Amino acid sequence: MFNQGVRTTELASDGLLDAVRAKGRTIKIAQEGSEELRYLDFMRANANVGGDDLTHILLPRNPTKVEVLEEFLHGTQKRLGIVERLGIDGAERHVKDFMIRHQRLAGIADEDVRILVIMLGG
Repeated sequence: MFNQGVRTTELASDGLLDAVRAKGRTIKIAQEGSEELRYLDFMRANANVGGDDLTHILLPRNPTKVEVLEEFLHGTQKRLGIVERLGIDGAERHVKDFMIRHQRLAGIADEDVRILVIMLGG
């Protein structure tokens, strides 16, 4: 619903991926021709998070920083009860709004913030 076929630009660093793993998340990179990539395509999603506690992150090849942060933050939203309170669509909007508001804290580039705004329909 929110990606509208666009992706943010700054690639995720190995350090970011390692930091996310260190926080108890598992990361799977969807390879060309894989079931995981077909799933992302079917869902029309750039990335996805699943599992009971939203700790299993599925990313495309060459994931972007925002994609990694967003899926990580969905796990945090789940832990805090935000997903249950707002529902899936509300949590999607909430996490993008959060990243926009906390751009500097998260180290998100201006261009990627503009793309996040587009993803929100702005």
